[in-house]
Amino acid sequence: MKKILIIILFLSIYSCGYSPIYTSNDIKFKINQIEINGDKKVNKFILKQISRLRNNSSNNIYDLKIFSSKEINSISKDIKGNTKTFEMVIETNIEIKKNDKIIKEKTFSESFNYNNTSNKFDLSQYERDIQENLIDKIVDNIIFTFDTLNDS
Repeated sequence: MKKILIIILFLSIYSCGYSPIYTSNDIKFKINQIEINGDKKVNKFILKQISRLRNNSSNNIYDLKIFSSKEINSISKDIKGNTKTFEMVIETNIEIKKNDKIIKEKTFSESFNYNNTSNKFDLSQYERDIQENLIDKIVDNIIFTFDTLNDS
């Protein structure tokens, strides 16, 4: 009896299926040219995320200009003047063109506060994870902006 219950449970969970929000079939636009300026590491990660939008066969073709910046600010300090809390801010300005006409300009900004650690290697790994998460949010917002262009 337990085996049958386990098999039924397994089949019901297995058939739930996961599918990404933006698959190549769902994208109704294509990015032709991408011009990037600003922070190289941020731009490299954004480009990696957006590159999948360049290879589809949509008739809605856009050009994209990206300027990004990253700042790490000291938010609070202890009595000795050592930083206790940091804030990472990533800001991305985009300009969307179609047929050499600017049709949309938008700025996205994401930030995150985190505590300092004595192990600088762990801190740099944590900062890289934070940066990737913030850029993921920005890329999702960029894709959403393109989707709203196609809906209007």
